[in-house]
Amino acid sequence: MKTISKIAATVLSLAMIVSMAACQSGKKNDVSKSDVKEAQTVSTEVKVGALIGPTGVSMAKIATEKATFADAYNDGDNKYVNTYVADYVDEPTTMVAKLSSGEVDVACVPTNLAAKLYKVTSGNVKVAAVSTLGVLYMIDTSGQVKSVADLAGKTIYAPSSTQGANPEYILNYLIQKNNLADVKVNFDFTVDELVAKLVSGDVTTAMIPEPKATAAKGQLKKAEKEFTVTDLQAEWNKVCETPVAQGVVIVRADWLKDNEGAFKTFLNDFAASSDSALNDLDGTVANVVALGVIPNEALAKQAIPNCNIVCKTGDEMQKAVADFINVLLEADPQSVGGAAPDDGFYYVG
Repeated sequence: MKTISKIAATVLSLAMIVSMAACQSGKKNDVSKSDVKEAQTVSTEVKVGALIGPTGVSMAKIATEKATFADAYNDGDNKYVNTYVADYVDEPTTMVAKLSSGEVDVACVPTNLAAKLYKVTSGNVKVAAVSTLGVLYMIDTSGQVKSVADLAGKTIYAPSSTQGANPEYILNYLIQKNNLADVKVNFDFTVDELVAKLVSGDVTTAMIPEPKATAAKGQLKKAEKEFTVTDLQAEWNKVCETPVAQGVVIVRADWLKDNEGAFKTFLNDFAASSDSALNDLDGTVANVVALGVIPNEALAKQAIPNCNIVCKTGDEMQKAVADFINVLLEADPQSVGGAAPDDGFYYVG
């Protein structure tokens, strides 16, 4: 009997130990669950800017939805959710002023302007994405121009707004690489004046960017005038392996220093906005018309597919921009401020 009692006591003791261990284990698991830290939401107002035209198309979904709609960046401690205030302007000089004053934190601008700003602001801008490739087309009513090689001896008209900007340097590069002689370029007219002169016959050969190139084609068809269109991006690809990285996204470095999480969320939103421009034409048409980027739906529907919208970031962005700037530097050093920017110019994430 004593032996049985001892066995019973031992079994009871073991059961109590197991029970206590289970309770302690359960309690430990409860503490572990309560220790899990949820990421805090950080809300940031981001002031974005774009030029009326193709760069404004890639920003359209951000500008109309005005709040984060893609994956918000989460660093484990914080989840960064943005609201957006969008500012669309007509001239690059206006955008420069807004960036300098802090009215804009992030902007879509021409690539050569970004390089110049990096120099004049002592490094206070960084390029983070390629937003558009080439958007230039040569329209000719003489029946003599079907490629850049046919421009020898001609006067080419280009909008006054393109002088001293990417389009002028791209055109000069094409003229140089095709060894063309006696080519003159005239910048006397605005883009709207130039379209009117093409239709009237006062001008026969003009370089027009989108979306005005599509508008010009429509007016020429309405006037029953014969014309040819030369895709200058295709002409560029004949003489250069570097893509035409014509438009980029830049960010003020002083703002980025304190808002990197918000900027990473912006880049996610920008990628989604660019994708929408490529894959949701009807929605993008409605957005750009509402924003005044393109004046009407019919024109927007035809022009947007010709705007070569992209979203290249990281190392791919850096290579594309650096290579394009080197081409511009070779063509005209002043086009990028006299020298190629150093690696501090690039934000690769």
